Amino acid sequence: MNEDLPDEAPAPDLEQVARNTSRKLLILLALGAGLLWVIHATPLGEQVRSSEALERLFKSGGLKAELYFTVISAFLIMLGTPRLLFCALGGLVFGFWAGLFWSLLGSLIGSFAAFRAARWAGRAWLTERFGQRRFFKRIVHAEPTLASVVVMRMLPVSNGLINVGLALSQVNARDFLLGSLVGFLPQGVVAVVVGSGLAKEVPWAGAVQIGIAGMLLIGIYFGASKLRKKYP
Repeated sequence: MNEDLPDEAPAPDLEQVARNTSRKLLILLALGAGLLWVIHATPLGEQVRSSEALERLFKSGGLKAELYFTVISAFLIMLGTPRLLFCALGGLVFGFWAGLFWSLLGSLIGSFAAFRAARWAGRAWLTERFGQRRFFKRIVHAEPTLASVVVMRMLPVSNGLINVGLALSQVNARDFLLGSLVGFLPQGVVAVVVGSGLAKEVPWAGAVQIGIAGMLLIGIYFGASKLRKKYP
């Protein structure tokens, strides 16, 4: 009987981590329920859900439209919606420079919120539960540098997966934010160029702009491949 005690010792630690994680997940669920109520039971939510209201708002322009765009895009990116969709939409609605600024801001806010939520609510439980598996151990003990985060953001990989992967690693918040900002820029510029090109009144001007975006994208992929070899 006594020989079994060492094997059973880690169990209370796992149970404690599970209880702490469950409480955090309940808090996240409560926040989600609160947001759901705001969206479906308030005037603000009614405006967010109304495509016609949003269209009128964005056409009117101004800081209010840009802030609405940033908040909505950040929330949806946090939930896993592809960020490049909002980069293209920002270019279409606001033009190149404003579209690039507000779409990048929304991408950073949404990605950082997902990163912090994943690290706060699930990292301890996952590490305790799967920390001895070779592949998982490589992730949780990895310490991505600023350059590594930049390269990861430039690769054609889901933004949501990268957010969770970085949350499980040892990367700090500063490297996450700065690396994400720099890494978001190349593909973000391409998507905003495409979006702003669609808004051109002269068809050939938009076609030229989209063609330039295509060449930029090819250059980005080649550059990312070389950087990946340098910063594995």
